Amino acid sequence: MRLRRVIAAGVLIATGLVVPAAASAAPAVAKKCDTNTVNWYTRGGHEVYVGTNLYSDWMEGPGRITYQKTATSESNSSWSGDLGVSIPLVIAEIQNKYSKTVGKSHAITDSWSYTAEVPANKVRRLHQLKQSWRVQVVRWKYTSSDCKKTKEVSNKTATFPTKNRDYMWILVGRE
Repeated sequence: MRLRRVIAAGVLIATGLVVPAAASAAPAVAKKCDTNTVNWYTRGGHEVYVGTNLYSDWMEGPGRITYQKTATSESNSSWSGDLGVSIPLVIAEIQNKYSKTVGKSHAITDSWSYTAEVPANKVRRLHQLKQSWRVQVVRWKYTSSDCKKTKEVSNKTATFPTKNRDYMWILVGRE
């Protein structure tokens, strides 16, 4: 009988089916998160139109106002440099997350022509707007080293002009 046990033990050892008594499952390593590192992401991306540098002269209505010039239209980002995230990183994130091509600024020289009706007893002028992309840039960090709690450090809105030829003209006024 003893011989059979020894032979059976030898077969088990030879086939590798025996787990040594000292071996046990390694304890799970607890995940550690750095509570000092500030991370960021963008959220709430949406299209907006932002004013450029192009305006017509003022006109008191009633009447038709026309802007017709060759001029350079310029628009810039509304970036706040104190956010702690570089502009190229945010621009790359907008490209990847929202499939929008944006930049710090956009300028183009062209011949512009637009006409609008100014209502009676109103003073108005034409203003060109440029399509842009607006996001919230959120900075956050872990507040517990087990990665279970976070807090928002800051949340700022930034707007970047799109790299296209999408413009709109509006009447703006003063009373």
